[in-house]
Formats: sequence, structure tokens, C-alpha cells
Amino acid sequence: MSTLLSARLQQGVVGTLSAVMPTYFGKIGARAFLCPRPNNSRRHWSTAFSGFECRHVEVQGHRVPVWTAGTGPLALLVHGWERDHFAMGGFVEPLLEAGYAVAALDLPAHGEAEGNKAPLPLLAQAIAETARLGGKPQVVIAHSVGGAMSVLAMEDHGLQPGSVALIASPRTAKDYALAQASQQGLSRRAQEVMVTRINASLGEPLDRYRVDKALASLMLPTLLVHAEDDAIVPVADARANQRASSAQAIWLDSGGHNRILGDSRMISQVIDWVKARTKPFAPSA
Repeated sequence: MSTLLSARLQQGVVGTLSAVMPTYFGKIGARAFLCPRPNNSRRHWSTAFSGFECRHVEVQGHRVPVWTAGTGPLALLVHGWERDHFAMGGFVEPLLEAGYAVAALDLPAHGEAEGNKAPLPLLAQAIAETARLGGKPQVVIAHSVGGAMSVLAMEDHGLQPGSVALIASPRTAKDYALAQASQQGLSRRAQEVMVTRINASLGEPLDRYRVDKALASLMLPTLLVHAEDDAIVPVADARANQRASSAQAIWLDSGGHNRILGDSRMISQVIDWVKARTKPFAPSA
């Protein structure tokens, strides 16, 4: 309760100050969207990648680490904003046991990857380059912004998976940026400044990055997974993504935005969906 009260108090203070100084706080909001903070969250899957081979791909001068293991159809795991490959660790053992090879990366400026800025096109390119390292993925399983950027990698960078599972992924990058700003407590005027600065940094409008429109044109088997109580990306985003496509969906009553990745029942449902769309190799004894 005290933590919630403290967060609301902070949002109130930021809201008041950012209404008076929108340019200053808008700059801070833009930086938060482009420069991820270190991941200080608890690692629930700290041993999931033990025994994996760590390789690297280079993307625009940045070394991006990629962890690989197993044989069979490739499952590519993509984490979300301000997380790292460990966040997707709950999928590792079930995929390996089902006969899939697994690859997971730390996106640029995340985890062990180089850099301190993470513009959206760079993230998408890193995902595509990781896929080329291990061959065409049978499935991409991605969380949050990692899901949105996986879709962008399909649109712009030649990523061609057999299917994709998007967990807690936004409808548009702009939606996510504004949700992040609202969590920080930024006023509407500060949010407008923030979006303008992000657009300038990217060299194109945030509206350009739309998951719903991309899914409508990509025409590949898609699974959407979302919790009703997601406070970062509202479930309405996932429902809009589904309306724009022929995606199947798993709706959860609870799980939030990040806790959802620890839901073992959800993980099993996703794995079952993946298995129904390919015949994995039999794991070696």
C-alpha cells in the first residue's frame, strides 16, 4: 500500500511540475523512451540459459549477444523494454523438451548488449539479424515492445517466421510511449513535447510503427496473449490487434504487464499453440 501511495504521490508531483515546465519534462520523457534504464527486476529464470552457447551479431556497430541451444525448428525469444533475455526464461525448458532449438537475445542497450540508446529501428534490425544467425525461425515468441519490434522486423528487415506469439504487445509504438509517459505522471503538454522529440530522433513519426496494420498485411499465424489488468499496455490494444488480423488470442484475468511471463499455465498454452503449427524434432535421449 505504501509503495502504491508513493507512486501516486510521485505521479501527482510530476504531473503538476510538467504542466508548468512541459519542455523540460517532455525532454526527460523522450529520453526515457529512447534510453532504457538498467534492468533491476528480480530474475525468476536465472539458470534457464545455463549451458547455452553465447554468440554475437553486430548491428550498426553494436555487439548484440545471442544465446542458443538445442536442435530442431528454431524458436526465437524476444524480451521487452528494460528487460533482458532472462525475462523469457520460462519458455526455455518447455521448448527444448518439445524438440525445438531456442535462441534469445539481449536487445541493443539492454542486458549485456552494447549501447545506451535503443531507437526502435535498431531493435527491429537486431531481431532480424539474430534470426539470420540461426536460420528461419519456426516461431517468434516476443513480449511487449519486443513484440512490436518483431513485427517491424518482419515488415522492414526480412524476418520471416512461420508464426508469431505476441505477449502484452501494444497496438502502436505511440500508444506505448504515451502509456509510459502516463505512468511517469507527465502532463498532456509534456507528452506532446515528448512525442515531438521522439519523432525528431527517429526521423519519422511514431505513428509509423503500427502492429495492427502490420498484422493485417503479414498474414501469418499469430497468437495474442494479454492480461486484463495490464496497466502498461491496455488489453484494448490487443483486441484492436486481433480485430485487424486473423489472430487467435489467450485472454488472462490477471498477470499485469511483466508478471504474465511467469504464468506457467500461459506458457504451456503458448507452447501447445506452437506445437500445433509445426512438427518439432524428437529430443535426444
